[in-house]
Parts: sequence; structure tokens; C-alpha cells
Amino acid sequence: MDITGKCILVTGAQGFIGGRLAERLVREYGARVRGLARAAGVGRSREVSSLCDVEIVIGDITDVEAARRAVDGCAAVVHCAAMQGGRHRLADFRRVNVGGTLNLLRAAHEARLARFVHLSTINVHGVPPPRDACADSPLVFAGDFYSISKAEGERAAWQFARDNDVPLVVIRPGCTYGPRSHAWTLKPLERVRRGAPVLIGGGNGICNAIYIDNLIDLILLALQEDAAIGHAFIGAEGRGVTWREFYGAYARMLGGRRLNGMPRRVALALAMMFEGLARLDGYPPRVARANVEFYSHQVVFDIEKSRRWLGYAPRVSFAEGMARTQEWLRAENIL
Repeated sequence: MDITGKCILVTGAQGFIGGRLAERLVREYGARVRGLARAAGVGRSREVSSLCDVEIVIGDITDVEAARRAVDGCAAVVHCAAMQGGRHRLADFRRVNVGGTLNLLRAAHEARLARFVHLSTINVHGVPPPRDACADSPLVFAGDFYSISKAEGERAAWQFARDNDVPLVVIRPGCTYGPRSHAWTLKPLERVRRGAPVLIGGGNGICNAIYIDNLIDLILLALQEDAAIGHAFIGAEGRGVTWREFYGAYARMLGGRRLNGMPRRVALALAMMFEGLARLDGYPPRVARANVEFYSHQVVFDIEKSRRWLGYAPRVSFAEGMARTQEWLRAENIL
């Protein structure tokens, strides 16, 4: 698919990944980007619009008519929006991550769009993932509410695409860091700054980190390469770093702060306590056993399918990615 000059809808354009994708679509391909954003995200959407020429449409993916309005006149959709965290029940996650995704797919089908790229997560393969985890590993419907709802949303998307001949591509990102990232830059930096425990055991678990522009490269390939249709791809770099290395990069930015942690058995005991409390109120636990597994498993996700089918190769090394991140943090007076 030639995306040059095309109108492309990016849901979650006010967010980290969607915002960077919008910038690159406009600057590198002259695309006409439309961003679907909730009213609560208007401020960030205007910030994205100031960086590049993006049309902002106010609406929610859980609103069928809003989805139709947003899709109208577009050639493709990149669905980045999702409910990721916060004090919400599983039903709330499902309403957005399953129902909202299906709303967009129905609208895309009615409009006969040429491509629908859906951003999922590597967590759909379970935590811990299988030792040979790759894009063709099965979906696992367990873990935290976000992971469960994303696996369910992806399953529903594949079923709809098969039933209605929708040109669907799925990208499953790992821990995406870089300028403007809250989850994997600002939050880790703040945790290290205040001395919070960030490591499980010795911190030797694997972080499947990916620098933002490496992920955007993969998304752009998924939009353009026809071979991508009907397939899922892992959004990682195939070279994992340990959590000690990942958080250690932020510790060095802060002048060599000490990294604190806790033994795995203590973390699991705390997780079981929080899970017990959560069963009483129906909200996510502050710490779950899946979180402990996430920070202690030893699996590096295989990205050979992305290399072979799409010609994907991570351009930015971990060292360079963290250097660029540090430069942005200094420019924003956060360091």
C-alpha cells in the first residue's frame, strides 16, 4: 500500500506511540493524518497538532457513530488507543479494548479501508511467556486486566477480520521507551529517583524493550507491505536487556542512583496478599503475581518473522535510544 499523501486515522494520537506515528506520517510521507481523541485528551492532541499538521476529531472509540465519523474518507487505520491502567474493573477494560476495537473494525469494513493496523501487546502471550515466544505463539487469556482484555480484543479482531475479509495486521509492542513515554521513561525515572524497589531478585529478568522510533518503523512497514496482511508481528528488538540494565540507564542519568529491589519470594507474597484484597472489590490489585513474573522471566521475544516478512531491522541501539531519551529529558528540564 502506498501511504504517500493518504488520509490515515490514528486512534490515540494524543498518546505517546500514536503521537510519534502521526509526526512521522506527516513529515516522511506527506500523509493527511486524522487523530481520534477523547475530550479529556484534547490538550495533548493540540500539542501533537502543533508538531505536525494533524486533524483532530473529538470522539470515543466506544461510540459507534464517532468511530464511523473518524474512519470516513480514510485509506487506513492505525489503532493505538487502549485502556492501559488505573482503578478500573475488567468490564471497563473490555468495553474499550474489545468493544472499541470492534467498533473501529466495523467502521473500517463499511468504509472498505485498505489496511487496519491494530496495536496489541506482547503480554497477550502470557506472563511469563513461553520460552520460544514469537509472533505465532498462542494467545493467553490470563494475567492483569489490561493483558486479558487485549488478548480478548485481539481474538475478536481476528475473528471479525476473517468473517468480513478485513485487511488486518497486528503489532504486539514490548516495553516502548523514549521521548514523551510515561510508562517506560517518566515513570521508571521517577521510581529510581525516589528509591522505590524496581528490581525483582537481582534484576536479571529480561526486559523486551523497544525504542519508540524502532516501533514506528515496524508500524510503517505494516502499513505499506501487503505481505503483512493477516499476520501478527512482535514489536521488540530481539535482543532483550536485563531489568538491571534498563533501570540502570535511568540511574546513571540521575548521577548513579542506587537501584533498590526485593527478593522474588517477598514480591510473590505481597502479590498474593494484594490479589486477595482485589477479589473483594473487583478492582485490579496494586501488585499481582503476573507483575512479578513480568520482571523476572528470562524470555527474549523472537522477531525473525518481522525481519523475514517485512525487512524490519531495529535501527536504534539500546545505548543510542537511552542517549536520545536523556537528551529529551534534559531539554524538558526533567533531569
